[in-house]
Amino acid sequence: MRVDNSYLLEHLRERDAHLTDVTNHIIRSKWNYQFTKELSARVILQYNSVLSNPLLSSLLRTKAFNADFLISYLPHPGTAIYIGYNSDLQNFDQRLIPTATGLLTTRNDFLNDSRQFFVKVSYLFRP
Repeated sequence: MRVDNSYLLEHLRERDAHLTDVTNHIIRSKWNYQFTKELSARVILQYNSVLSNPLLSSLLRTKAFNADFLISYLPHPGTAIYIGYNSDLQNFDQRLIPTATGLLTTRNDFLNDSRQFFVKVSYLFRP
């Protein structure tokens, strides 16, 4: 089992007025587990928020949560099977109202704006 966690903080502010322009938080956790030599699983969870001052920045206040799951099976070199799922949540308004700078956002609600399920198989043909 391997767990990697990270937290990135970016904080921009006016030097003279001491007003905050933008604060960006990115929290990420990646979990890998090796069941056997051939079989492994991975989970990545990430939260991202951009908190901006509308008086000083044209950036929208956004929040997003992303979850990524992957199972890998590698029976021998050149052959692999991957099964995965990805889901992305954004703080978009449920009505999806367009504005001049993008879609209308909400303060606390999340809308699942994308889901993806995939299977990838590769096989090495040997003569």
